[in-house]
Amino acid sequence: MAFEGETIGEWTVDRLIRFLEQQRDENPPNQIPTLVCDDLTVAGKLTLIDQIVFSQFQTTVGAAGGASALPATPSGYIRILDYTGQSKVIPFYNA
Repeated sequence: MAFEGETIGEWTVDRLIRFLEQQRDENPPNQIPTLVCDDLTVAGKLTLIDQIVFSQFQTTVGAAGGASALPATPSGYIRILDYTGQSKVIPFYNA
């Protein structure tokens, strides 16, 4: 489906969806246990059915340090939609 010299960044959202559907159909998920993508931009909506796994984590935040209470004021919030479509926010802190 890809052409020589073409990068995934040049694809439209529809083309990326067709590619992912084709990969899913040709290579069932049990044959692809992990998918690594250095940079991914989704212009529309990305729906994940099962889970997101974060391989990097930290046990401290910049303002509080290790094993302390979180700072009273988060640096910001990430807005997500849960499985029912309700808007939720996740606080984040400076590293």
